[in-house]
Amino acid sequence: MSQDETTIENAVEDTIVDTETVDDAQDTTELPDDHPLVKTLAKQRAELKELRKTYTQASKELDEVRKSQLSDTERLIEQTKEDTRRAVRMEYAEKLVEAELKSSLKGRTLEGDAILTFDKGRFIDDSGDIDSEAIATWVEAHSTHPEAPKPDLGQGPRGNKNSLAQIRTRDELDGMTPAEILQARKDGRLDALMGKS
Repeated sequence: MSQDETTIENAVEDTIVDTETVDDAQDTTELPDDHPLVKTLAKQRAELKELRKTYTQASKELDEVRKSQLSDTERLIEQTKEDTRRAVRMEYAEKLVEAELKSSLKGRTLEGDAILTFDKGRFIDDSGDIDSEAIATWVEAHSTHPEAPKPDLGQGPRGNKNSLAQIRTRDELDGMTPAEILQARKDGRLDALMGKS
């Protein structure tokens, strides 16, 4: 076997397909559940899930065999390393929960004292991973969308008499009583005629 063939063979072995990325990719066409491709995909996902379980179990068994062959000093060192790793994972998991909470709250308002009932530990599993979906569900249950502010169009102040039209000529005043003219002046409807605006 030549050196080129060995390099190509190693490159093929090192290529790993990220199944999570493939699973999460959005498909542009929806196929019915009884379609052969959908059935095949479901079967392969089930097989992948089973293989992951088998791999996890085999890894645990291998670790147990390795640990059983260690001396007492080596066991203590390994235990200390594992405890340290776990403590660091939990510490950073709490920070990740805080960050996830902040990102989930963007554009939302918490209800009353809801933050007092937020327990970071509920969203961290034993391995130190966080449950983003549970955080999003908690935020959804304990927050509201604030009413969107009305946009400022830069057209000046608005009065509470928006429905009343401005009086722009003296001809419009001819059909009005003196009381109506005074009321129009109070309402600001004569501002254009009086040269105020």
